[in-house]
Amino acid sequence: MKLKSWISTILVFSAFALLFTGCEASVSTGGDTVDADNAADTIKQQYPDKAGGGLTITEISCDEGKAEVDAKFTCTATNSAGSDLEIEATVNKVDEDTDKVDFTWSITKLTATGATFGDVAASTLQDQGYAVASVDCPDGIVVEKGATVDCRATMDNGSTQSATLTLTDGSGGFNIDTGGPGS
Repeated sequence: MKLKSWISTILVFSAFALLFTGCEASVSTGGDTVDADNAADTIKQQYPDKAGGGLTITEISCDEGKAEVDAKFTCTATNSAGSDLEIEATVNKVDEDTDKVDFTWSITKLTATGATFGDVAASTLQDQGYAVASVDCPDGIVVEKGATVDCRATMDNGSTQSATLTLTDGSGGFNIDTGGPGS
């Protein structure tokens, strides 16, 4: 049985909104460089309030950046949903008297697990009355507008159906096309 083509827009994670927003922080310097461990700890502490949904950073590591205005440094992190984050930070103020720098940071790339999207897609189709047991999507989904993800929907009767997700924005919204009539 083929599923009828159906389109839905879903916000998967509020954390994806961080892709385009900046967060401000202040940390100590290690002389001429930003203290990378201090910067990582600060971002880790700020992330739950910015991401929402109970998400936290479980692992983070930052490169040391120069302690000068407009200098950039990067961090890589993993959140509690298993998504990988690339973070860019820019120093916007240096206080040599206190050995502190102020910086802004934002997530520039988010790579999600297949379960993140598959679980939401299955739930959405079930809510619409479709007899979908699960939707399996591959890991490594880069969250960016226009990206497509080829998934497999397993029906309650055990049959499978293609399900293509097309990301509609950089915030995790997507359309579902089940390959049925009209697609």
